[in-house]
Amino acid sequence: MTRQQKFLVVRLLAAVVTAFAASMALNWILHGQVAERERRRLFEKVFNDVGSDIRWRVDVRMVRQAMLARDRYYEMREEGWWNDPDESSRRLRALAGELGVDEICVADAEGNLTHSARREEVGALNFRTDKGQAHEFVVLLDGATEFAQSLMPNSLRGEMIKYVGVWLPDGGFIQVGASEKSVRNLARTSVTGITNDWHVSGEDGGIYITTGGGTVISHPKEGGEGGVWTEPSRDFYWEKRMIEGFPVYIVFPRHTSVVERRLLVSISAIINGIALVFASVLAGIVFAGFAKERMRERVAKDMAMAASIQENAIPQVFPPFADERRMDIFAAMHTARDVGGDFYDFFFTSPSKIAFLVADVSGKGVPAALFMMRAKATIKGEVLSGLPLDEVMARVNDALSGDNDANMFVTAWIGILDLETGEVAFVNAGHNPPILLERPEEGGRKFMRERSGMVLGAMPGLKYRLHTMHLSPGGMIYLYTDGITEQPDGKGELFGEDRLLFAIGTMLSAGVEAIDGGKSPLLAAIFDAVISHGAGADQADDCTQLVIRYNGAGEKRRFTVAQSGIAEASAWLDEWIAKADLAGQSAALHVILDEICSNIVRHSGASYFELGLSRLCEAAGVRMEFIDDGVAYNPLSHEDPDTTISVSQRQIGGLGIMMVRKMSRHMEYERVHDCNLLTVVK
Repeated sequence: MTRQQKFLVVRLLAAVVTAFAASMALNWILHGQVAERERRRLFEKVFNDVGSDIRWRVDVRMVRQAMLARDRYYEMREEGWWNDPDESSRRLRALAGELGVDEICVADAEGNLTHSARREEVGALNFRTDKGQAHEFVVLLDGATEFAQSLMPNSLRGEMIKYVGVWLPDGGFIQVGASEKSVRNLARTSVTGITNDWHVSGEDGGIYITTGGGTVISHPKEGGEGGVWTEPSRDFYWEKRMIEGFPVYIVFPRHTSVVERRLLVSISAIINGIALVFASVLAGIVFAGFAKERMRERVAKDMAMAASIQENAIPQVFPPFADERRMDIFAAMHTARDVGGDFYDFFFTSPSKIAFLVADVSGKGVPAALFMMRAKATIKGEVLSGLPLDEVMARVNDALSGDNDANMFVTAWIGILDLETGEVAFVNAGHNPPILLERPEEGGRKFMRERSGMVLGAMPGLKYRLHTMHLSPGGMIYLYTDGITEQPDGKGELFGEDRLLFAIGTMLSAGVEAIDGGKSPLLAAIFDAVISHGAGADQADDCTQLVIRYNGAGEKRRFTVAQSGIAEASAWLDEWIAKADLAGQSAALHVILDEICSNIVRHSGASYFELGLSRLCEAAGVRMEFIDDGVAYNPLSHEDPDTTISVSQRQIGGLGIMMVRKMSRHMEYERVHDCNLLTVVK
């Protein structure tokens, strides 16, 4: 070894020792900060989960009391004293005491408070025009059957009270209100024992629910109820919150596995970063430009490889299923750097069911790309096994938790849509809540905040909850990753969920199409809005979006290529119109049918033609599909006749197709399997 080589070795060793010493010093400083942050994150997650469960149970109990009050209302309004404000208020106060609530009031179809257990409020409130929290109950006047508010301070009296309401079939609604104490008395049995076997970060951690006096009514161990809550020792972290009037305590040991695991990952990343900085500086001094150039080449190669892996792993061709009419799907991903950690996927699990998902892998670069490939392949393989989705995700989690030395994890939302019924089965593994779009132009959009499970790959043995819902024809589900909602502007304000929900509603109301052939104007507009919001700041994270629209199964029949076939198709169209309650569209639909089918009979040379009918949502209308096996002909390629000149001067034909164009919102032609397919949306 030469003197120069020895000198380089000494300098390298000195750099390693210095980096190690610096890392150990920072370890003591950062340990407490990282642990506190992870503890707060765990508390917030668990409180959100148990809070959702408690609120649901309390709402169910309160709605039941409102329904009982509604039953008594039908009896009371037949009595002679019902229209006497003083006597009816007295009777409603008595009924409130009997039902264990504090208030009962009645609103008519116009939103006026006509009867109340509080005499002074009769005639003094209109739910439709009121600007306070009472205005939220206007949904019961606009079609909802029941509505519940959380326990909150009353806007008039300041006391904590929870209101729920149920509609009256002949107009108006019944509202009942209960104080914090009354809510606890009513719902005590509903929440008793709900946190049994619900451990938090180890067997010694758990969730406790008590009465106002401190009696434990839900304990982590089954049968542990009945004692009085006492503060844990200093060996535990704990926190209390009031949820729907119930004191809720979350407790977990200080040396919890979840906190320790995340802590080690965070500290290891910091230590490795410090060591890398020292090593990079020294390597730059020792090896000069040569080492730097080699490093740049290697990084560029790794990034190119990871980008190629990611690009080839996700579907890129849209529309992906040219022959599928029962649904439309589109997805887009914009990475913040060369390689991202997001991915999406969709695939058929049977001829009538399609799985779709969006996921976000922790980390970036080649490791994230490789873990993404592993997660994607594992999820698809388990889904195709045919097991229920909750069991599928449990098996995926166990598979990803094994051999996971890098401590990576992935959040995912996955659903399976039944294309015949519109039913969606889904599981959320720690991912952002999707947005359900049912008649969004009328305000029908909301977050799907069903209870979420833990992220995939964090630890084995986790269970997941299966949820189901139903999509009406025309209904859509919008999935996204946190790069959409967590994009900051120049001042650090995030784009946020509220702005996302408002933006989608505004865009759809303005006529922006969710899916249009092989593109999605809606997803492009959302991404533009996110980037516009972040003007002055870099794109913070990968932005991945997916939207799926259910078009309905529809009906299809085959007819002979003759005038008799057109007559049979017209008769079937009449039956379908009556069944779909579309009498107002009958004339226009028959004109379209007659024009298209007459052209097929006279010019196509086909041996048959088929008519497909499907009802979309009210705003989207009706889809008509005309299929024949005749010679290839695209009627949309025919130029419309010039109607400004006389009949004798213009060419014959074309008026029928022009009329259909004007009557339709959208027309599309394809040549599929040696058949002509013309789609008309009215």
